Amino acid sequence: MVGSKIDFVLKKIEKQERFEQENPRQIPNSEKVLAIGRDTGIFYNILLQAIKAKNVLEIGMSAGYSTMWFADAISKQDGRIITIDHDQQKIDRAKNNFAEAGVNNFIEIRKGDALEVLSEICKKYKQGFFDFVFIDADKERYIQYFEAVFPLVKVGGIIGADNILYPERFQKFTTPYVEHVRKNPKIKSVTIPIDNGEEISLKQS
Repeated sequence: MVGSKIDFVLKKIEKQERFEQENPRQIPNSEKVLAIGRDTGIFYNILLQAIKAKNVLEIGMSAGYSTMWFADAISKQDGRIITIDHDQQKIDRAKNNFAEAGVNNFIEIRKGDALEVLSEICKKYKQGFFDFVFIDADKERYIQYFEAVFPLVKVGGIIGADNILYPERFQKFTTPYVEHVRKNPKIKSVTIPIDNGEEISLKQS
């Protein structure tokens, strides 16, 4: 069970997303929440608690919905989240959500092109620093993101990627991503058919 303040904000975002889905023409795509599903949030929350994740890296923050599921999971580990987005409007919205949920003190937002930000992160943090990385940004660069973060993930750490199955228009990018990941001899990977589909990749060596 997530903390009450976090749960309140999560449910508020879910309500907004339901409104957007029921009224698709009223809100521009650039302003939509575009979050993972609640079941996916619960799944990752359980997963991160199970592996006792402490340091988390997220590529693609949007309104911070997934970030708060991660934040709840790592709160008992005195952990930290670095999350990346390029859209100032989404960053402002996420900051407000984090403050309202009481998790802003251990979430660091990095603004900019994700690959450029990842290059900076690689210089700052040692190999194997992150316990968990979540990829949920522009699908056409999933493979590039995977390659950029792979050295940063510890042995026993996990890389998760969203939208593997749905919307189907993304499969032209996510199918090659899955094939690429599974060719890596250091990775054991599986697709979890929950909500939009998650690829869960364990770094074994």
